Amino acid sequence: MKLSDHEINSALRDRLQMPTGRHLYAILGTYGALERYERVSLSQALGADGKPLRPPVNLNRALLNRIPDDELKELSENEARRSQSVKQRLAEEFDRLLVEELEAGPFVALKQVELVFAYDLELNYLRTRGVNQKHILLLLPGRRDGDRITLFHEASPACHRTLPAGVVPENHLWELVQ
Repeated sequence: MKLSDHEINSALRDRLQMPTGRHLYAILGTYGALERYERVSLSQALGADGKPLRPPVNLNRALLNRIPDDELKELSENEARRSQSVKQRLAEEFDRLLVEELEAGPFVALKQVELVFAYDLELNYLRTRGVNQKHILLLLPGRRDGDRITLFHEASPACHRTLPAGVVPENHLWELVQ
């Protein structure tokens, strides 16, 4: 459903007040619309406690920063031969990052999530961590195409990805009005 920034903030605040259940949310839009929403509207959004929400975490940068430079260099040099090693290392850091962010506060927003989809990381980390007073918001560059969610729709078709059905509940998925 396409909503204004204000409508999304209102829906999000309502969901943040629910103490139990699955708490994974997503906002779809172009990169420009997501950046504007983050800068203008998300910065004004309030949590269930009435306090401003923490700014989004750049997931790509956060994942790469968690891996020491020498290990990152080795992983990138050997990626073609050992792609599963790279994927496993990123998956471990992805889960640890979610745990740490949610220990720091009950809400985390994630932006710049390309590595998750480029390496086909397990999305269940999001589903299992975003429960019972722990809320995760994804800012996803994408659009709804009928029943499908096409991610990275501004890139060439070879870069498009589909958000698997059921990862984010339908009533927790909002699309920005452009």
